[in-house]
Amino acid sequence: MIRRLIHFFTIAVLLLAPWHKASLLASDEPPSVRTANYFLMSGSTLQDENTIQTLSTFDLLVLPAEAQIYNKEFFDKIRKLNPDIILLAYIPTVSWNDRYWSDPFHDKLYEGIESDWWLTDEDGSQKSVWPGTRALNLNTNWISYLASFVDEEVISTGYWDGIFYDEVQDSITWIGDLDINQDGKNDSAAEANTLWASRYKELFSTTRSLLGSSAIMITNGSSNLSFAPYVNGRMFETFPSSNDTLTDWKNRTRDYLSFEESLTRSPINIINVNTKNTGDSNDYQSVRYGITTTLLGSGFFGFDYGDENHSQLWTYDEYDVYLGEQKGDPENLLDPHDVTITTGIWERDFENGKVVLNATSTSQTIMLDGEYEKLRGTQDPSINDGSVTSTITLASKDGIILLRPIKELTDAPFLNGSFTRVFDLEGNASRTGFFAYDASQLGGTFVVRYDLDHDGERETIAAGDTYVSIYDENGSLLSRFAPYTDLYHDGVNLAVGDLENDGSMEIVTGTEEGGGPHIRVFNSEGILINPGFFPYHESFRGGVRVAIGDLNGDGTREIICAAGDGGGPHIRITNKHGKVINPGFLAYDEDYRGGAYVASGDINGDGIDEIITGPGAGLEPWVKIFDRDGNLFSEFLGASATQKNGLLITASDIDGNGTEEIFAFTTDVFTLSSF
Repeated sequence: MIRRLIHFFTIAVLLLAPWHKASLLASDEPPSVRTANYFLMSGSTLQDENTIQTLSTFDLLVLPAEAQIYNKEFFDKIRKLNPDIILLAYIPTVSWNDRYWSDPFHDKLYEGIESDWWLTDEDGSQKSVWPGTRALNLNTNWISYLASFVDEEVISTGYWDGIFYDEVQDSITWIGDLDINQDGKNDSAAEANTLWASRYKELFSTTRSLLGSSAIMITNGSSNLSFAPYVNGRMFETFPSSNDTLTDWKNRTRDYLSFEESLTRSPINIINVNTKNTGDSNDYQSVRYGITTTLLGSGFFGFDYGDENHSQLWTYDEYDVYLGEQKGDPENLLDPHDVTITTGIWERDFENGKVVLNATSTSQTIMLDGEYEKLRGTQDPSINDGSVTSTITLASKDGIILLRPIKELTDAPFLNGSFTRVFDLEGNASRTGFFAYDASQLGGTFVVRYDLDHDGERETIAAGDTYVSIYDENGSLLSRFAPYTDLYHDGVNLAVGDLENDGSMEIVTGTEEGGGPHIRVFNSEGILINPGFFPYHESFRGGVRVAIGDLNGDGTREIICAAGDGGGPHIRITNKHGKVINPGFLAYDEDYRGGAYVASGDINGDGIDEIITGPGAGLEPWVKIFDRDGNLFSEFLGASATQKNGLLITASDIDGNGTEEIFAFTTDVFTLSSF
């Protein structure tokens, strides 16, 4: 039986708030950090399974167009890993690379290029915008040919969501004298640049008319407003600039946010911060500064080597954060009434937290509007240490993502008054531990807050020694029932959910130590709809612990059973009526007789729930994660190895990112002195 060690003290109550998931695709209010990888590698690189796995963690990829020839299997693999990923084909608009482009894709493109499409000066000398390449002249039929080629040879394959047009600039005379209009004379700078920009506009207009409105088209290099009606956005490469001055930050951030506002389509802008070709992947401050700047708008963020190499698989602690929807516009704490982007301390609130960045020349200490939790990271623990604070100090040109502390655990049962630690699939502590407590209920009872009647408000279901009580959102008692009659006093555990995917919620109950292993099923009002069944021998008096989960992805939830104290660590799976679907497996050593605690949840985001176990008393607190057949996915210590009092577990998606976190609870609890 759970040891109800009641400590009479007052403690800050931490509970968990309701919340809704949003799409990762581009929208006016993106729900979280969105990441991009400008990854210009194909061939054998995109055949490596580890590379594919890492690339699938990004929200947007820019890949060489020739990948559609060399890596056809890649597209299916990565979309299975991440169905929402955005894949854009890399298409240069001006340069031709004779040295590297000897593949079938570029051979076919080259066949259609006419001899008079090359960019020259009045003497006919070919020009280049990038070392080792030749440039094409936009003031030729090259643009109509390129747009048609993109439509017929790239987008038509079905592999891509859109295209990434590189090398887009408003001017061209920076490379020298040019005869763009091909009249045999070098053009004036004004004439050349005006013509160049107008022909880019024609390229984008032509491409859009061919691809239609649903295809994504972004560019690299220009925020020209005349392009805005046709494109979804642009990339800001080497943000804010190679010089990285505060003035550059101010100007480029203004450009980023104003261009986003000018777009008539769902905006997809990329902030590309890089090492400026040094390769310092551990420049975490630059990552934070760039990603918090990105979050002032709705863009995607990426960090890589620099303009000499785009083939990195670097990921960062901040990439996994799910902040929720934006809750307001960016605010300069040094001048809250001025919304103009300038140097200062900038802050933006989100549903699940906030971002703060220091765009000044000195270190700044900021008083926050309450307590916030730092990320619990592994790369720069001097900043992302998981601590809860109301004050932060940021170096010049640094930023930080902060989370609102967990205040309430919802949609999953917890032992009221117990301390819980929060983990991901690999056992990494993903959030700071807290006491899960509902002050209206006695410590040591099982509590779950769940919307039983689909009215948008969560009811509270509390299981005590005899009764299960259901309260509305205001705390008024709706129903109370004794699952095992009024004569039973050994404790009840429970699970709540829609077993048959019919919209009706069920309450599944199990017994604690002293009770027989009797499982019963009630409707959301506490009316018995299944007299119950015994997954273990009726004479066993260690109780039975229950969870529910969709273990095969068919929409119907199974009941997962675990023997209680005195039983072996046996996990068994049944349907709603007690029919054994899987005879089960042993979660721990077959000789162990402390039983097991059990939970279920989609821990890896594949749409199928896993089985999660914790041991009863007497074993080290190893959390284990299995599939429905008992195949072990992962295991880790959910508490100190010396803690052998039992480890309760549950799972809930606390940040709405589509994967559930694992909560490991102590069996020692507290309650308020009023009880």
